[in-house]
Amino acid sequence: MKESGWKELTQSLKRLLAVGRQKLWKLKFWWREFVSRLKEVLIEGWTSLMFVSLSLLFALSERLPFFFLPFLFVLLLGLGLLVMSDHRFRKISLRSLSLKSFEAFKWDKVFNQMLLEGEKAVPNLLQILQARRKFHLSFFDSDLVSLLAIFGLGRLKARDTVEHLVEFIKTKQVPVAEHVAAIWALGEIGDQKAIPALIPFLGDFRSVLFGFYETKMAFMKGIGLAKEEFRERCRWQVCDWAGEALMKLSPKIVTLFRKVVEEQDRDALFELAKEYRSETIAALTGLLDGRQRDWVFNAVWALKELRAVDALPKLRRLAKTAGSPLREYCQKVIAELEEFSRLPRAVGVGEIELANLPAIPDPNAVPTENLPRAATPEKRSD
Repeated sequence: MKESGWKELTQSLKRLLAVGRQKLWKLKFWWREFVSRLKEVLIEGWTSLMFVSLSLLFALSERLPFFFLPFLFVLLLGLGLLVMSDHRFRKISLRSLSLKSFEAFKWDKVFNQMLLEGEKAVPNLLQILQARRKFHLSFFDSDLVSLLAIFGLGRLKARDTVEHLVEFIKTKQVPVAEHVAAIWALGEIGDQKAIPALIPFLGDFRSVLFGFYETKMAFMKGIGLAKEEFRERCRWQVCDWAGEALMKLSPKIVTLFRKVVEEQDRDALFELAKEYRSETIAALTGLLDGRQRDWVFNAVWALKELRAVDALPKLRRLAKTAGSPLREYCQKVIAELEEFSRLPRAVGVGEIELANLPAIPDPNAVPTENLPRAATPEKRSD
């Protein structure tokens, strides 16, 4: 075959690949739109099914056993509230973005538009975040619109939303992926006020489950990562994301915490607890659920040094499931903390009633002991 023939074949293959790529993208967008519409249909259908089931339940109440009726009623009502809550959040969030229900798959385009708008987009993104906190019961894994709002606030470095993000990561019912997104956003914003809220997550060993394909794409787009970098982060746990965020805010805190859990550094422990005692105890208590044996042992030691009586329930559970050396050490620490918890509480200076204390004598006061006393009238005898 001549050289010109190879060139024509190569160009034909390139054109074919380009056409195939376009068809593939159209198919992908069609699939996203189909999934979005399917979710809406399921939500509406489930709501209707709930009301129909409740109607049938009351109609058949005479034939069903009495003890079965409350259980069935609570189950149907709970599922109905779950679906209605998710549906209500979706309506609020899509209205904030001026999108129709079937346009939710266009979140990536909307995300780019929000970044171009800059600070003007912050109120709308904050409205979505607040609605997510209010209607946090999610029927379909992590919500793409919620992730869009969180990543948008982080990319725009919206300092006025730090308190809202802090409250968001404290909402336990929110999916882990959205917790991680908020932790990342707080690190990007770079406000020191987020430090106390992030420290407890240094002991959080939960894994981040990226359920749907859209969730993975939202993280890659929101953080701005390549596929290889994102694959590496898929192995991260919540504590890794928190450590990265705190390294942007205060690297010293991460260094001190690692010295405590890796080396039993007493000076690092008390330097860290001097300003963040309760947060450090929360992080160390979370480490008790980890699988790194050395870190767990050092966390028990650190809790003993801090006299962390609040960690006793977690320590008792650990003592029941741990192996031989750790179990004996936990039992020893538990006994010491229980004895410490029975000691009388120290009285603070502000709790002393100063009104009942004798007054401090004034050295400049004139002595009154030798002054004549006023005459008192004598009582008449009747």
